[in-house]
Amino acid sequence: MMTQAIIFDLGGVILDLNFKRMVDQFERLGVQNFAQYFTLQGQVDFFEQLELGQIRPETFFAKLRSVTNTSITDDQIREAWNLILTDFDLSRLSLLTELSVNYPLYLFSNTNAIHAAYFEKRCLEQTGHPLSYYFTKIYYSHELHLRKPTIESFKKVLEQAQLEAADTLFIDDNAANIAGAQAAGLRTHHLSPVEQLVDLDFVRLFY
Repeated sequence: MMTQAIIFDLGGVILDLNFKRMVDQFERLGVQNFAQYFTLQGQVDFFEQLELGQIRPETFFAKLRSVTNTSITDDQIREAWNLILTDFDLSRLSLLTELSVNYPLYLFSNTNAIHAAYFEKRCLEQTGHPLSYYFTKIYYSHELHLRKPTIESFKKVLEQAQLEAADTLFIDDNAANIAGAQAAGLRTHHLSPVEQLVDLDFVRLFY
């Protein structure tokens, strides 16, 4: 059976992440051992609540100040938090443009309102196009109120996009997300640390 649509993860697939740059800035602001609150593999409750859209950014800022016992401002937290995000690799966006000629493309990202506002702005600044230009539809965890790798989250995306799981290819760099997608019936490709999106053999992946 041939792939009829593709769902992409964002961070680590289309947009590289710089965890160290973010952590270093938080430490300069007096937040020690930031990784005890947030890593790419796990996070304390209010980080997850932010990704699920259960709390507003202002509540997140207040909770981070409280648990770290600091007086850093909302703007300082926002700036440091956004340092995990790098600029877009234009070759990857060009690939999306090429693929979209023949396939509907979707984005499904575990993210939050703070990060989404930042990377959407950077995409427009870098390319002259909104991020939505490259996709049929974008799905963010904080808007869905569901996060990968839950089966429910994948089923909700499939339902809203009116896609059949068996006909849809999902690409992510996180093994847990790949496992969740497979449990939901999706075709998958786990993008390894040594792979680049632009180097994938999509003809092979489509069959």
